[in-house]
Amino acid sequence: MKKIKKRATLYAMGLVLLLITIFIVTIINDKKQVLEEKTSAHRALLRNSFQLAMYDTQKGLNALACKISSNQAIVDAFERGDRQKLFELTQPYFQEAKSRGEADLAGFIGANGIHFLRMQDPKRYGDNLTDKRPMLANALKTRQPQSALDVTIYKVALVTILPIFKGDRFIGVIQTSADIDRVQKRLNMHSGIKSAIAFDTVKLKTLLEEPGIIRYQGYTLVSSNDILFEHLPKNFTFKQSNRYDIDNRTYIIASRVLNDFKNDPIAMMTCAFDVTDDVYEYEREIRNLMIVSLILLSVMGVVLHYGFRILILRIDRDTQVTRELNQKLEHQLHTDNLTLLPNRNALLRDINTKPFYALMLLNIDNFKEINDFYGHAVGDQALLTLARSIKEAIRDLPMSLYKMPSDEYAIALVESMSFAQLEASRLSIIHHLQSQHYNLHGASIYITLTMGMDVALRNQGLTAQSLLANADMALKSAKKRHLSYMLYDETMQIKQEYQHNILWSKKVKEAIEEKRFTLYYQPIIDPKNGEIVEYEALIRMIDTNGSIIAPGYFLPAAKQSRLYPLISQFVIEEVFRMIETTDSSFSINLSVDDIFDIPTKNFIIQKLRDSSHPERVIFELLESEGIENYQEVSSFIDEAKRLGSRIAIDDFGTGYSNFAHILRLDVDLLKIDGSLIRSIDSDTNAQTILIAVTEFSKHLGLKTVAEFVHSEAIYEKCVELGVDYLQGYYLGEPKPL
Repeated sequence: MKKIKKRATLYAMGLVLLLITIFIVTIINDKKQVLEEKTSAHRALLRNSFQLAMYDTQKGLNALACKISSNQAIVDAFERGDRQKLFELTQPYFQEAKSRGEADLAGFIGANGIHFLRMQDPKRYGDNLTDKRPMLANALKTRQPQSALDVTIYKVALVTILPIFKGDRFIGVIQTSADIDRVQKRLNMHSGIKSAIAFDTVKLKTLLEEPGIIRYQGYTLVSSNDILFEHLPKNFTFKQSNRYDIDNRTYIIASRVLNDFKNDPIAMMTCAFDVTDDVYEYEREIRNLMIVSLILLSVMGVVLHYGFRILILRIDRDTQVTRELNQKLEHQLHTDNLTLLPNRNALLRDINTKPFYALMLLNIDNFKEINDFYGHAVGDQALLTLARSIKEAIRDLPMSLYKMPSDEYAIALVESMSFAQLEASRLSIIHHLQSQHYNLHGASIYITLTMGMDVALRNQGLTAQSLLANADMALKSAKKRHLSYMLYDETMQIKQEYQHNILWSKKVKEAIEEKRFTLYYQPIIDPKNGEIVEYEALIRMIDTNGSIIAPGYFLPAAKQSRLYPLISQFVIEEVFRMIETTDSSFSINLSVDDIFDIPTKNFIIQKLRDSSHPERVIFELLESEGIENYQEVSSFIDEAKRLGSRIAIDDFGTGYSNFAHILRLDVDLLKIDGSLIRSIDSDTNAQTILIAVTEFSKHLGLKTVAEFVHSEAIYEKCVELGVDYLQGYYLGEPKPL
């Protein structure tokens, strides 16, 4: 028995040593992973904070330049050469912006390049710095707005230059600028981020008269908001984001390239964030872990003295741990990690075991934009906050809440009620959610939702799986139609089958041969007098049973089967027929495919030449569909406008570089995308963007059109913000003329 006990003791000791080793290794790996996740979050904070600081500074400069250049009295004083009057009129704008920390310099430069007035130094004027200021020289030459980082013989600054015209005559430019340390101060003030500006040492001597003296790897620091950058370690590199130990502190340091107005790199902005507390926490936990492990090893001999008895107890404990682990895995399988709500797996389990009488699916509108603009931390907080709001909304209702994948939630009705009661409950939920404003990490966010719902009629044999599928179908249909809510009906099933029908190409070809296409027209209104200024032509297909099919179902198949040019030519032919037989103006949607297709382009040009009223044709170019192919697009625009037609940019606001498109393309109208308009009455961020677009358009002499005007509140807000024309279901839905 002693031999057996000794052998068992040795086995037990080996097992305990193995378990302790595995435990230590596992915990250390977990702690390392937690530290790396925190480091990644800090890197994202550095990146997002830098982008927001640059954006806020540039926005302030743009606003100051726009306010000054839009004041007619200022323009008149500039034209007359009345320096004193110009200074008096401009001073309030400049001092207000300077007091808010939005600008450091402002000045007027004549068309000849001579400085006419410096607001910060009014006694100094008459000099010409264009040979040292390529950005200023380019703005005077092109007479186009410029906004970029600039380097003068004095300092590094963010600069905005706007051209000033009196009538058609170019009289000069207004320049506003803010020192780069404005960006650095904002980084340190709002996010605790330390920063410095570094230049290539060789190039620096050609830019600044007194370059900095601190150098690293061929770069010279010229500006910093902390002495940290005077003691960077030897292994520091601008090319990678790493953790560095400096003066007994640990920092995440990352660099971002700064470009000039030609998008050429001229400097690096290096940002540092103190993560010492995270590293200390990691080291403390590892140290405590080792202490605990040593204590366990110390008492192991005493524990093993009890031999088989202790071994049996340990086996029992391991069994309990295994049972708890299984329970934890079961919990994880059916619980959403972020909100701790039952997840989709739980819904699929419950939907087959519990009586569900209705199912609502809720989806956050434009959730991707929230993540992209504010970051995933704010996005996760939005999901958590919305989950709490939904639970408050259904607290007194016989309903269960589930968290579906991504930005979607499911609400299940678990007790029977009449349809009227269900509809009242649904409206109460939506009203509660839509009335909320969420303050998340300092950002005020208004969340809009789209809902799809299906009601279970058990006596008609509806299966539980069909309830979820039908609610999902209703939600997707509401999204496509830009509606906030849809209740499932059988016609959705038909359209779903249409959408996935592999015979669509055949259907399109037959429709072309049998001429089963028609145009619907949606009016565009001038809110000043309520008159219709034009109609937008929208293609529809007539099915063999007489139903009308929207283009989203057949155009993708038409493009894949190369039947798209035939549809385009039908639209063009029909619109030009309407031009000759009515007094109205019409707009035609054109994709880059139409412009690149030689027969289609030639067909358009010939129609313009043959038309007696080409001025009543507007071609809408989709901003998001390859419009960056400027040479061919510009060639088409020039030819079409020479023949008398007008050009509009459709879906303006959906692309990243659309302001650059407008500056490079000779267009007449901007059609603002519905994603900006649909919540303009409550979304302050969308209002700010719309104000910038309307002011930008007025400076360039362009007209603006707001799409998706679906309510009186949207209509009134668009008029208030200066949009020229309006279009949407509130004013008129598409229909045949």
